[in-house]
Amino acid sequence: MRGFLILLGLLLVLGGGALAGAKYAPVDLSMLDRVAGAKEFVASPMALYAGAGAAGFGLLLIVIAVATGGKKKEPGRVAKAAPKEADKAKGTERTIVPEPAPVMAVAKPAEPARATQPLAAAPAPQPAAKPTASGQPPPSSENDLLSAWRRDPRLLNRKRVTDLVSINDALKAYYAKNGAYPKAAGLSGFRERGAAWIPNLAPDFVAELPRDPALSGDIAGPQYVYVSDGADYKLLAQGVSLVGGTHVEVLGVRIDPTRQPTAENASFGFWSPGFAEA
Repeated sequence: MRGFLILLGLLLVLGGGALAGAKYAPVDLSMLDRVAGAKEFVASPMALYAGAGAAGFGLLLIVIAVATGGKKKEPGRVAKAAPKEADKAKGTERTIVPEPAPVMAVAKPAEPARATQPLAAAPAPQPAAKPTASGQPPPSSENDLLSAWRRDPRLLNRKRVTDLVSINDALKAYYAKNGAYPKAAGLSGFRERGAAWIPNLAPDFVAELPRDPALSGDIAGPQYVYVSDGADYKLLAQGVSLVGGTHVEVLGVRIDPTRQPTAENASFGFWSPGFAEA
């Protein structure tokens, strides 16, 4: 392909040069008499342009053939050299592969040493540790829970909210059946009225009336209290602590504003509008 382009370029250069030079050089043009209009074309200015264009195109073909032929040699040399280097690399890799085999054979004698380690650890006196753990008396879960509640007012108030919600649901059920709330004079609780501190509510509407988890025999202290005239009622967890940022106003529970609540002494619960100030 390269030789063809060079030959074609030479022909175009020679032919185009001759055509362009015929206009100025004294050349015998009698040979063109057989072709109609050939003499007139060679003598016209168009012959000069056509010859120059053909010669220029031929020169361009020669340049392209030479340039492309020189670039093809370099990749060929690199391509031939690459397999030799690859063969050398492969040869070196093949010599390295058999070497790890002796290392695996040397590592095998280490297995008997591993078998002796479990034998040394086997006589550990594990059964002797069990009687000491089981011999400890289990702690009283009820006492521990109460002491944990008393140490953390937040746990106490969560229990109080749960108790008040269940009692309030029982009061609503009592009202739906009887058309009135259980009557009780004065805002009092377990210390004053005993286990039935809300009359006639248990066990028909609640299995057992809960008590404040921190209730003790003290005259002053937190407890659940209730008052009602039948039409209205008020149910509170009275004298409790809100220290620690405990959020108790959930599920309809409200802090009673009539008792000047503080973080250390507050009351919260449920009430109907008629007993808001009770």
